[in-house]
Order: sequence, then C-alpha cells, then structure tokens
Amino acid sequence: MDAIIRVLVCSASPDSINNNAQLRGYVGEGFRELLGDAAVRVCSLEVAEFCAEAFGPQLVLVFGSCMPAVSVYHGLKNYCLRSGACMAFWLHDDPYEFDFNYKIVNIADVIFSNDRWAVTHYQHPRVYHVPLGASKADHYRPLRPQKQRDVFFCGVGFPNRVALLRDCASNLDGVHVEVLGAEWPGEMRFARNERIENRLLPDYYASSLVTLNIGRRYDLANARFSLDAPTPGPRTFEAAMAGTVQCMFVEGLEIYDYFDSDAGEILLFDSPAELRRHVDMLRDDAARAATMARAAQQRALVDHTYARRAERILSLIGSVAHA
Repeated sequence: MDAIIRVLVCSASPDSINNNAQLRGYVGEGFRELLGDAAVRVCSLEVAEFCAEAFGPQLVLVFGSCMPAVSVYHGLKNYCLRSGACMAFWLHDDPYEFDFNYKIVNIADVIFSNDRWAVTHYQHPRVYHVPLGASKADHYRPLRPQKQRDVFFCGVGFPNRVALLRDCASNLDGVHVEVLGAEWPGEMRFARNERIENRLLPDYYASSLVTLNIGRRYDLANARFSLDAPTPGPRTFEAAMAGTVQCMFVEGLEIYDYFDSDAGEILLFDSPAELRRHVDMLRDDAARAATMARAAQQRALVDHTYARRAERILSLIGSVAHA
C-alpha cells in the first residue's frame, strides 16, 4: 500500500436514508486538519466510486452504518483492489447493529469500531477501537456565565431513559429542567416531544448549567452476543466542547479514559439523590461550575476532536501497512 497522502471519506449508507450524514463532514474536518484541504475529499456513498476514480485516494474510509440493505461497496472495493488503496470502515453504531458486520468483514482491510467491547467480538484480524468525537467548528461555544436552565437533556425517550428520569423527577422539584426529543411520555412534566436541529444543540448545551448524559439501550441488530455499550456516544464529547457541566449516569468505567472526574471534567451519579446534590452544588457555586465547564471543554479540545481521531486512524493503518 502506498503512503497515505489522499483520503476519501464517504458514508456507509446512502444519504437518502442517512440521518447522521453531518458526522461525515466532521471526519473530513479532522483529516483536513492533518493533511490539508487538497488531500481530502468527502462525499456520499452514492457517488463514492466516481470520486475515488477521479481523486485517486490511498485510503477510502467508509464511515457510518452498514446495516441498510441498499448499502453496497463492490465498486469501492474494486477501486481499492486495482489501485492498492486501503479500504477501511469506521462503524459508529456498534454494538447496536453489530450483527450486520458480516457485510464488511470479507472486504475491509481494516475496521474501526466506535465501541471498545464490540472490537473483541469481530472475526477479522485488524479491528481497532476509535470512539467518535467533537467538531471544534460546529460544537465549540464560548463559555456563557448566564444560563437559561438548570438541567438539560436531549434525546429519544428510550425505556431506560424514561425509567431513570421518572425516578429522578421528585428529586428535581424546584429545579428548572428541560428534556427534549421524541417518544417521551406525556405525563413527564419537564419533557416535551420537540426535536432540535443538530446545529442548534450546542447552544442548548452552552446555555445549560448541567447537561445530563444518559446512554441508550435500544438494539437494532445485536442478538448474536447481546453486547453492552461501554463507550460513550458522540454527544459526550460534543457537550463538553460546547462548555457545559455533564452529569453522567454511571453504567461503566470507560468514561474515565476520556474525562477525569477528579479534575472536574465530568460528574457521575448513580442515584437521584446524588444527581440533586450535584445540581445544588453547581447552582450554589457559579465559579466552580464555570471552572468545571472550562476543564471539560479544554479536555475535548486537546483529546477529543476529529483531528485526534484521524491521527489515530492514520497511525493504525500505517502500522498495518508495515506489519
């Protein structure tokens, strides 16, 4: 394989059904920071084969979800075989769609998974863990001393989230709480079914004293091993980049690999009472809240941008090439 001087980033599923197409741009942003604008192309799956032929990349990085039946990669694989380019996949929905990786294990030169536990269950010789991250261009916000709400959460009302917030409801009396998203039950006084555009979400984080971090439990294709998801999702990094204090419901210890609770980069809770103690502490000490938000943001800027993820991908592919 030639040295990587040009990279093509394309989605793993067609844009017509891809709800996360904006993430592809963040990946491209990371590679451009390392390699320069001229060395990177970003495109949809629909035109990826044509872009590869015209651009001549040494790395084709297929990013996203390979689950849809219309996601096919034969043309891209043929280009890589003819040119000697590396064909890599970076899957962002493990372990929830793990059972569909059979579609790529025989054509991928390298696989990157967003989930650390899922990596150990692939039947492929070159699989590595690369979590998602945050975009400085889209997610960074200057720290805001004035907040519009005490506690904020945005996401789908999956059963585990509904159960947790029901348990926390009485402990949050007297606290300004806003929960937005879809599929929230009508009886939850602080939740409403209202979607927020992705471009606006960092503004909600930045204007919230506390942002809740509650993982999802909703598998689409995870029956083979029924894997848990220990790696935090992208909103963990995006919220930190926006400058908010996150209170994360503890379901595993991997978060310590990304943020230091002792340094104030994140707060963890495992009971409604502990959440209320965190909220009260932050409401009573604005200076401490600002210090914690700044610490989280600085950690995101240093360690959790897509440039850092691209750096790791290039390093791992380089080690494969020289093996």
